[in-house]
Amino acid sequence: MKKISIGIASFAHMHAYSYLNVFKHMNNVDIAGFCDLDENRAERIRSEFNLPFFADYDALARSDADAILVTTENVRHVDAAIAALENGKDVIVEKPIATRLDDAQKMIDLARENERKLFQCYPCRFHPSARKVKDLIASGAAGDVQGITATNHGCMPDHENPETAWFSTKELAGGGAVMDHTTHAADLIFWFTDWIPASVFGIARRLFHGDINCDDAGMVLINFDNGIAASIDPSWSRPVSFPTWGDLTMIIYGTKMTITIDMFNQNINVFSNSAKKNATWQSFGSDADAQMLESYISAIANDTDPPVGGEDGYKALKVALKAYESSDKGTFVDW
Repeated sequence: MKKISIGIASFAHMHAYSYLNVFKHMNNVDIAGFCDLDENRAERIRSEFNLPFFADYDALARSDADAILVTTENVRHVDAAIAALENGKDVIVEKPIATRLDDAQKMIDLARENERKLFQCYPCRFHPSARKVKDLIASGAAGDVQGITATNHGCMPDHENPETAWFSTKELAGGGAVMDHTTHAADLIFWFTDWIPASVFGIARRLFHGDINCDDAGMVLINFDNGIAASIDPSWSRPVSFPTWGDLTMIIYGTKMTITIDMFNQNINVFSNSAKKNATWQSFGSDADAQMLESYISAIANDTDPPVGGEDGYKALKVALKAYESSDKGTFVDW
């Protein structure tokens, strides 16, 4: 079994921790090391995980790693990815792929020019419920899809914690909840249907948290060129006491069946003295992160195409950016 060495560009995004945990349990993966431009976070990661440290993205890209996992702040995805691609590494990038379409295109073009793989992290595609829906639609069992509604609600990352405050800092995240939560649902809609958008209407507002400089709620409507529409409700509306981070739900209206997904509802209620008065949820469901990364590592080891690539990331990002454009203009905007 061929071993794949992974370098990690930053632990700014909390998914870096869950991805690292997955990699540690894979027999064919080694961790080459990490870099992080935040000195405090870098020192904590070094002591907690005992990983080799590299001073910056370029140094990590020049290491012996086969691929670089990019889990930086959103706005820095492009810098870390380009450094890796220019040094002949494959790249696995957290969503959104970038904060600007031209940056996303640079990454896609450079991967193609250097014959490298560019993977986009959309683990929801690998959840069994999403796979089943894909089969029902592709086989015709659901009939002709006439519309889709989706939600992606969650808790806002702690903006008082210096390590997660960037999520609600527009200059580092590229937006707020609409940027953070629209793209997962948009990617699933594209994957399920292969529809081509014609126009987008969006509303982005700050409704729940008064001390941030970005949106924490929104609504997105996508009109497709076949005359069918899909809606996405993204927000950071969940309170910090909510038992889990949030949800991802969808209703797909077909002519033969209506399909409902509640993707992360595989939980049990936990009541404990250690939790004082708060209940928690403990998940017993599928680990979509593990299934996604196992698929990506297999593609690297076997030199096959990415199951979810840069072009997928580009389309999902475009939905969020068009929603912001529409919100500013107060009208539908062309795709």
